[in-house]
Amino acid sequence: MTQVEMKKFIHRALEMNDLDAVVLLVQKNRKALSLLIRMAYDKETLVGWRAIKAVGRIANVLVNAEREFLRIAVRKLLWSLSDESGGIGWAAPELLGEIVQSDPEGFADIIPLIAEVYGIEEQTFRPGVMYALARVAEVSPEIIVNYQKIIIRSLLDTNPLIRVYTLELIGLLWPVVCNKNLWSMDYKKKIQNVVNNMKNDKKVAWIYKNSDFIDIEVGEYASILAKKLKII
Repeated sequence: MTQVEMKKFIHRALEMNDLDAVVLLVQKNRKALSLLIRMAYDKETLVGWRAIKAVGRIANVLVNAEREFLRIAVRKLLWSLSDESGGIGWAAPELLGEIVQSDPEGFADIIPLIAEVYGIEEQTFRPGVMYALARVAEVSPEIIVNYQKIIIRSLLDTNPLIRVYTLELIGLLWPVVCNKNLWSMDYKKKIQNVVNNMKNDKKVAWIYKNSDFIDIEVGEYASILAKKLKII
């Protein structure tokens, strides 16, 4: 299969939400991953987001036998975020999160680098950083609990998408931090107060969930989380 044929195949499979077909293609031809990553940079489309999710599936399949291959992909994504790269890795934080979630312990050195991206450029990368931290927290919440400054800042961010991702992250971390006392009482109270104050937030985030885009009202999401955090 030529590169043009692979590109058409991947695009068609993503349009049909056939991520398994994409995974199989990358297993047969590693060069297909680069094509997939390029498609992932268009985060305004279903194809772009399904490409991001497909990378996560590929990482889960290859993480044991092809770790160095994934490491190379990680290095390229990190490079795409630098000024020296000559381009902008629009979806690099999200893609890094998808790869790291395949083995948070094995990629533990990459997590601080993802967090550092938070300070590179506010509007471009912060949503992706919070998405990535939440993806890793789905698998290994304890490895994310120390990013308290980023979490509280993101709850107060003007971008509703960042606020929704951060609420999602808190929901993943809360049971662990409470059961193991990983956050101080003062910090937990601060989180609870901020979430409580967000319940009337009418701003809406357009977010990819369950293979499609949906609208999520920040206040509605905060109200759901408030119950989980036992804020009445």
